[in-house]
Amino acid sequence: MPINAGPEFAKAQEEYFRASTTEEKIAALKKMITTAPKHKGSEKLLQQLKRSLSDLKKEHIKEKKAGKGKRLAIKKEGAATIIFLGILNCGKSKLFAQMSNAPYKEENNYEIKMRMIPYENVWLQGLDLPAIFANFSESGDAGQVLGLIRTADVAVLVTNDESELELIESELRKANITFGAEKKQDLNKTIIPVVAVSPDVVDMKELKEQIWLKSGKIRVQTKTKAGIAPKPVVLRKGTTIKELAGAIHQDFVKNFKYAKVWGPSAKFPGQSVGFEHKLADRAVVEIFTK
Repeated sequence: MPINAGPEFAKAQEEYFRASTTEEKIAALKKMITTAPKHKGSEKLLQQLKRSLSDLKKEHIKEKKAGKGKRLAIKKEGAATIIFLGILNCGKSKLFAQMSNAPYKEENNYEIKMRMIPYENVWLQGLDLPAIFANFSESGDAGQVLGLIRTADVAVLVTNDESELELIESELRKANITFGAEKKQDLNKTIIPVVAVSPDVVDMKELKEQIWLKSGKIRVQTKTKAGIAPKPVVLRKGTTIKELAGAIHQDFVKNFKYAKVWGPSAKFPGQSVGFEHKLADRAVVEIFTK
């Protein structure tokens, strides 16, 4: 983020990263340009934003000419969003059906399917995306698909051999999307965590565990006198007690005394901790107030 950028710019930038269609990205970029700092140090940023806006407008015109003006609206749901990628008839749709406990129908390589995937005490949003092919990134179908890839938490890459992997990586690189260990994003580049699998050799339990580990999320269960809440609060890795308190209610931050922690991030069961204590997946927390 640029120096001295205000909250309005930050909000517009978040909208840009969350956008799944070209129209949404254009609207967010216009807000970013309007709310960006206007001084000598921000000139490079403004030029970059305007170039990106120009490119997106050209992409939008191509989509309209290709008859792709209408886009399926997909709202983010669940603890994390998982996309399934592969080439034509690679077996990803069958795997997607198995993971979401849905009946498998003959693979449709050209549509987006959304289903919820159960994992222990949370649900993951699964998106089976259209097949990737040579020059996919330049096709009329690419806009929304690439947008969904950028906003996902983890990619499940279903491939049968090295050549399929190389094809997918090559097409995504054209759109400045690469695979990495953790999710990173700026205006022009996205790095997304990936779990690569063969459609024939899959341990479902292990695969879901790998996906969750790569998602960058943790589950925290709150504790009161009534007991432990069965539904966890889903937060990012590295979340502190203060951030958990704020996610529940600001009154817990204002009136905070201390918290007790059980689970992986505690040195011993019921450890008393302060605001800066970092939580781990499956932690149980009881917050005490004044």
